[in-house]
Amino acid sequence: MNSTLTIAVPLYNEEAGIKNLHDILKPIIEELQLNRRIETILVNDGSTDNSEKLLYQYFSKIPNVKIINHEKNLNLGGFLNTIIKNCKTELVVFLDSDCTFDPSYIFDMLKLADDDTDIINGSPYHPDGRIDGVKKSRLFISYSCNLIYRKITRVDIYTFTSILKMYRMSSIKDIKIQNTGFVSVAELFVKSVQEGSSVKEFPCTLSIRQLGESKINIVNSIINHIKFITQLLTKKITS
Repeated sequence: MNSTLTIAVPLYNEEAGIKNLHDILKPIIEELQLNRRIETILVNDGSTDNSEKLLYQYFSKIPNVKIINHEKNLNLGGFLNTIIKNCKTELVVFLDSDCTFDPSYIFDMLKLADDDTDIINGSPYHPDGRIDGVKKSRLFISYSCNLIYRKITRVDIYTFTSILKMYRMSSIKDIKIQNTGFVSVAELFVKSVQEGSSVKEFPCTLSIRQLGESKINIVNSIINHIKFITQLLTKKITS
């Protein structure tokens, strides 16, 4: 029997890209629903623009779509905690709202999923992966962080920081995310692996955002990664 799956997407002031997300995601959801139970959770993370209105406009008529509204912006850490709390399926896959990772990668991830694997990890830094159009400065910082995580965790994985991951819910249901920003994606992955989760990594392409503006603050992101890396090195980290 095919595992049940939740597609989880965070959104913060994404009014420029919601129609595009709908147009790309809707046919994928419909195809997936042909042979398994699919739920979709869209988290409007305290947006101050028309994101909430547009989410209901475009997604409310799609079966098994849940829209969750945070009263204030809780960032990616809050999003992950919300999904862990609300996800009721066997698997969950995390996607970006700007589709910088093609949502159709879900099909590739499901092909790799089996009873012995807890995490399917989308990896643009894999030797066969690709990064298209991202600024070299941001690329250098991200690549460096991923290399450091690989060295200090001794996990033979190329990409720790990308949101494109599919988890078996049983492997993360008791994990509490302590960070708030983009580093929280790495936190969830590292904590899950440290607790014994098995991983398969597959190469994928990370593309530049086409609509709206990136929400990443490079300086804050670097600081948060340094803090989390320090916690790992001093083993001052708990699930």
